[in-house]
Amino acid sequence: MADHEEAGGGVTAWVHGLTKRNLLIVAVLFLSNIVTAVSTLATAWGVLRQSTADWRPAEYRKLRALRGGHALERFTQTLGPASYRFAFRDHAPGVEVPGMDKARLTMHVFRPREDYRVEVITEPGNSTLVYAVTSCRPDFRPSFEVDRNNRRSAEYRFTITLGTPLADVRPEISTVRQWMTATGARQAAVSQQVGTGEEDGRREYAWGANDVCPLTSAEERARSVTFWSAWEAWQRGRTPDEHGVYEGRRSDPQTRSLMKRSTVNVYAETMPYGQISAYYPALLGVDRHHAD
Repeated sequence: MADHEEAGGGVTAWVHGLTKRNLLIVAVLFLSNIVTAVSTLATAWGVLRQSTADWRPAEYRKLRALRGGHALERFTQTLGPASYRFAFRDHAPGVEVPGMDKARLTMHVFRPREDYRVEVITEPGNSTLVYAVTSCRPDFRPSFEVDRNNRRSAEYRFTITLGTPLADVRPEISTVRQWMTATGARQAAVSQQVGTGEEDGRREYAWGANDVCPLTSAEERARSVTFWSAWEAWQRGRTPDEHGVYEGRRSDPQTRSLMKRSTVNVYAETMPYGQISAYYPALLGVDRHHAD
């Protein structure tokens, strides 16, 4: 009897020991799974944050690889299909394009992301006559280098970064083009432009600010109204050209103030021997109808 009880006690002790060990193993495995899950979530979150933070440089590279004169297919391959297509004559009915039948020109607006728009104007052969990028976010800031084909000359070689004050981009250029509609729908722009030499194919470049992108807050809308109203007051008593464009010079205090307050959010370049004013006589880049 004693031997039996002793044997039974040994079995019980062995079972208890095994159970304790198993519970320990289960606890270790449970904790291990928790640590693995947390680590996996942290890794996934890190990858997500990195992919979210890093998308802009890839978009910047795409935009720098495009040029006025490229085939429309190049833009489609890079940016995806256009969101809008419409006749150029509807955009600028009173403008003549030298050597072109404007009735046959087409405007295409690409919206790869909500952060920016790309507009190209093409001829029937689908060559891009002009290429314009409009940023709709303060943190979308691509850079473009003027005179990219002629590194030897510093006369026209400079960089345009969207999000930069207009006064800081090219200080020695003194003429500023200013435009505002006379209708109730406020659209305004201020811009500068420059032409380059034979080494760069005699392209024309333009950059400036417009308020065509949707304003996302009441504060931004109030700031925009204040900004453009001050400009409107400056224009009183001045005479615009046939397109409603006013020209100011840096030596004029109001123009200088306007340049300092204007953030560049649009960049455009033509194909070789193109003229910016032929395609954008007033408002530079995408207009409000195709920015929302």
